[in-house]
Amino acid sequence: MPYCQKCGTKVSEEMAFCPKCGAPLKVEKPPVEAAPAPAPPRAEKAEKREKEEKREKTEKREKREFGVIGPLIGGLILIFLGLMFYLQVTGFLQRGVASALFLIIIGIIIIVVGLYAAMTAARRHPRA
Repeated sequence: MPYCQKCGTKVSEEMAFCPKCGAPLKVEKPPVEAAPAPAPPRAEKAEKREKEEKREKTEKREKREFGVIGPLIGGLILIFLGLMFYLQVTGFLQRGVASALFLIIIGIIIIVVGLYAAMTAARRHPRA
């Protein structure tokens, strides 16, 4: 008949705990766990995430580039129109001259914006 390892009391083999001190009598081995599945390589995921972030930043930057040009052109046109109306009211410009001058200035603004867009595209996508 076995004895308790902790207090020395006689115990039967069927007992799981000592009746006197409560110590476990049978040492249970923990179940063998299956080996963890290998984790997918984190480096590849990190690289993909970085590439996606760079692409998103590039797209945002490209959108912002021309986001400034529209309001700038609109502001220039409004300033020019205001100046033209002021000059007409004060009598410095005749109606026909003001219209022609307006069209010339709008054409110049469109040409400048086209040149700016071409230079920006050439910087972004240089020829090899």
